[in-house]
Amino acid sequence: MRSREHILQTINTLYGEVFNKGKHQLMEQIFAGPYIQHNPLFPDGTGALAGYLQTAGSLPNEVKRVGVDGDLAFVHVRYPDWNGRETAGIDIYRFDSLGKIVEHWDVLQPVPAESANANTMF
Repeated sequence: MRSREHILQTINTLYGEVFNKGKHQLMEQIFAGPYIQHNPLFPDGTGALAGYLQTAGSLPNEVKRVGVDGDLAFVHVRYPDWNGRETAGIDIYRFDSLGKIVEHWDVLQPVPAESANANTMF
């Protein structure tokens, strides 16, 4: 198992370089196969994700929090322009013994225009 620091560096590269800056060529350094995808909009493997990112160009985001527990990373993310709406997301990644991502789950929630409280989702 790779160190917590390696996992954090990988998350920073994924969100900062691949998603925000569109450096899709870095995906092969980050992901390992067989890559298991739990988001029902994408099949297993990195091909569909790579294709989506190449079409979209970049996926603007702001990482708010990252937690690491063993081989899992939990990322709280703000997506300002996801489908034209601000979205709050939690991504969960599982890493293999070489420190590459092998599995992904996510939960996405649109940020409402109004809230019943003064707290933000971030």
